[in-house]
Amino acid sequence: MKHYIMRLIFPVVLVALPFTGCGTLGMHKPSLKSAAPSEPKGPFVERLTGGQEGFVVTEVPRLAKAARQDFERAVDLIDAADYEGAIALLEPLAAQSPMVTAPYINLAIAYAHMGRPEKAEPHLKTALTLMPAHPVASNAYGLLHRKAGRFTEARQVYEASLGQFPEYYPLHRNLGILCDLYLNDPDCALAHYQIYNRAIPQDEPVKMWIADLKHRMGTP
Repeated sequence: MKHYIMRLIFPVVLVALPFTGCGTLGMHKPSLKSAAPSEPKGPFVERLTGGQEGFVVTEVPRLAKAARQDFERAVDLIDAADYEGAIALLEPLAAQSPMVTAPYINLAIAYAHMGRPEKAEPHLKTALTLMPAHPVASNAYGLLHRKAGRFTEARQVYEASLGQFPEYYPLHRNLGILCDLYLNDPDCALAHYQIYNRAIPQDEPVKMWIADLKHRMGTP
């Protein structure tokens, strides 16, 4: 299972450029760039222009320098699989900057890795309340639903987010897996695998899944 850890540069800008994939599965990972300072507020979304496809999610946390360093340490701890250490740092950060989604999403990711979905879910709900259809939170929440056997709910989460962020391709990949392996909906699976494959052609497993699915469907 692949999760997308939220990183912060202050103020926060989450930039989705869908045709730049990275990681072992070739999937897009959000990058962050700095923005001009402004008053703390909830996240807001801007679409890229000038022929570019993608979006920018901007958040402005109210955190002191030491707290910002704690956030970065928490991200490093998640990368190092020290989930308890990351949680110990992230819980107070979420309380200090309650309108920012990143601490909640990373808390959920840490708890999910620990096998504590009951602790992860409230944090994802909070992030999705702050920013409905948040693509990273939705991707994580869909995976949580799927692991719990709530396949219809997982599909609803993925599709709601794709309605707002169709260029966030991990959602297409995971919806394809859900439709293929859990919902017995090959048409849905093939459509989303193909969308993902066109954007991230270096993901070899997805190419194999498409070929296998076409064989099972009798589709050339």
